[in-house]
Amino acid sequence: MSTLSLSRSIWQRFSHLTRRIPSARAKSSSAVLNLPLPDAFRDAVKSSLLNEATKSDSSMWTQKPVNGSSTNKHKAQKHDINASSLAIDPLDDWHLDRTTRYWPGLPPNVSKQVDPFVLAEAELSSLSQTIKNDLLGTDHPVLNQAASYFFDSADGGKKVRPMMVLLLSRALSETVHPSSSTSNTILLEASSLQPWQRHDLPQSQRRLAEICEMIHTASLFHDDVIDGADTRRGAPAVHTVFGNKMAILAGDYLLARASISLARLQNPIVVECMSTVIEHLVRGEVMQLSHSSSHDDVLEYYLRKNFFKTASLMANSCKSAALLGSYSTELVQASYEYGKHVGMAFQLVDDVLDFEGSAESLGKPALSDLQAGLATAPVLFALNDNTPNASSLLEMMQRKFRQEGDVEQTCEMVKQSNGMERTKELAQVHAELAMDAALQLGDSIHRDALVHLAYKVVDRTR
Repeated sequence: MSTLSLSRSIWQRFSHLTRRIPSARAKSSSAVLNLPLPDAFRDAVKSSLLNEATKSDSSMWTQKPVNGSSTNKHKAQKHDINASSLAIDPLDDWHLDRTTRYWPGLPPNVSKQVDPFVLAEAELSSLSQTIKNDLLGTDHPVLNQAASYFFDSADGGKKVRPMMVLLLSRALSETVHPSSSTSNTILLEASSLQPWQRHDLPQSQRRLAEICEMIHTASLFHDDVIDGADTRRGAPAVHTVFGNKMAILAGDYLLARASISLARLQNPIVVECMSTVIEHLVRGEVMQLSHSSSHDDVLEYYLRKNFFKTASLMANSCKSAALLGSYSTELVQASYEYGKHVGMAFQLVDDVLDFEGSAESLGKPALSDLQAGLATAPVLFALNDNTPNASSLLEMMQRKFRQEGDVEQTCEMVKQSNGMERTKELAQVHAELAMDAALQLGDSIHRDALVHLAYKVVDRTR
């Protein structure tokens, strides 16, 4: 019997016993569940469920066809979406043994005069306002204010995710219709559409960019409540302003509105692809709740968690942009790989900046991961050094750096090791893999902007 089945069996037996208690019959079901339980029992059930949920092959996350159908039966407007277009990423190669090939340079034949932030500035400047005005309307004033919190702020974040979607959408179009690259606007124009593409493709891909930013923002609301973070983007976190309950509800509301907008794109493959992101966000958070030090390979476990929490949204948003355009399987896969590797690089650099940055540059307190009890890549690489401090570092990881002096001691150990250097090198490897994926697209200024964006994700201080 699996640990999950065992936990369910124990709980069912316990529930059966409580139903036989006369005094419990008169109480509500919530009262029955609030009966005093031994801490050891609660801990055993929680541990069993977490252990099952964090397995890479757990049945809790098995994807099953709906109504006996298979996802590869759906078809796009031009290209059949075959099994390879929707294949599940096995997440079995984190490129830990690779080295950089041209860092700190760029790949050959890439223009050095391209700035993705400048290229996308005009379109991104109106994105937050569009989300607030068109997608977030609610009659509840407090909920509306909470949900719009980051979209109202002067520092609305880097908007890397919607930028990727918009740049990639244009670069894909230029791959199949090179003449469209003469236009200066980042959005597609009607003249660049192919006969087999949907007539509203520019608007649909723009809406996809908005959806991915809404999902990302919702995840920030939830993360800050779970982590107890006080600040975000240099401002008070949502839950410190509106309270935990309203912050959670605002995040849920953003996800609901994003889901409605997603359904209105009327592409079932894209709906499935982007819905997977929300599952991955939950899966990654569950993995973070579990002690990574209890798993055989803590670094690979951590990188898989990073994919679920960060890279999946980027990967599947880019993939969805290609699916909306009905591009070939090869271009869909290249789009996915680009987003995936940019996402992995992005999180690895965040791990380093948590040690190197300041509250002013990060928009949140430095060492916030350690303060929250999280062992990130620099710590795990330091642990793999097998230095005399390794056993002490492992003990602090297992108690989640809760004892006085643990955070400071861990920080010093990491700085004395090669943990941050190895984390940076791995981020550079993933950035180069993202560049390789972008270079599978046709030569254009927007393709080169994607290459530069992958570079800038690593070469940053905030």
